[in-house]
Amino acid sequence: MDDPKNVQDPEQHAQAFLNSFCHDIESPLNVILTGTELLAEAGRRSPCCYTPQQEHAIQSIQDSAAVLGRMAENILDAYQCRVGNVAARRQALELVSHVSQLAELVRPCAARQGVAISFSANSETLVVMTDRVLADRVVLNLLSNAVYHGGARGHVWLDLQQGGEWCSLQVRDDGPGLPAGLAERLNGDAPFAPPATRGGGLGLYLCREFCKRLGWHMRLTTGADGTTAELRIPTDWMAAGDELRSAPVSALLEADDMRRMVLREFAQR
Repeated sequence: MDDPKNVQDPEQHAQAFLNSFCHDIESPLNVILTGTELLAEAGRRSPCCYTPQQEHAIQSIQDSAAVLGRMAENILDAYQCRVGNVAARRQALELVSHVSQLAELVRPCAARQGVAISFSANSETLVVMTDRVLADRVVLNLLSNAVYHGGARGHVWLDLQQGGEWCSLQVRDDGPGLPAGLAERLNGDAPFAPPATRGGGLGLYLCREFCKRLGWHMRLTTGADGTTAELRIPTDWMAAGDELRSAPVSALLEADDMRRMVLREFAQR
């Protein structure tokens, strides 16, 4: 008879399998990414050491490995959201400068697609309490969707507006709109279902679920003239002020994390 301590319920078994699956994928992908980065660095030091075809091949390998790593991460995150295992670790975040930094990091990636990124805010500073990693993943996913699937006329706008107990962050594009019915499903509480057309599926679902954990509200509006994702974010001034004074975030570590997330999210698909 099996020892009860060694018997996993189906949810535990599924989580263990997915953790192992993602680890088994990410380990060789990290080796590939490290190796291709060394090759790319050699090319930067000696500009004539590779042919254009070889440079393109190195970049393609890097991008493909990053895309596969993001897919594995999204699969695991989707499962964790389904079983309620995503927890937010809140810290103080100055949102105006942080979102501005994200826009600057994304701007070269968008330019390669012929898309211009614009950022505006009605305040010079705005401190909120949030999980920075989850918040960055939400904003970056919305930006990458807007750049790759929405910027048909070449523009994506980020607009941050302060107002009372909530602030609003909008990511707006001028593209052809989301697949039919997708916005309605995501604005409700429907479980994830792959759309009939490419793009705008799992990533937006994860944005919605991460927003729930953060205490944010996400709403999508879409049509033939573009799509707007609006994030309503609570502003807890007293708690945020105390947190900023007691445990400031390392700007250097924060910038490195942001760069890695941008490179992963905007790898060529």
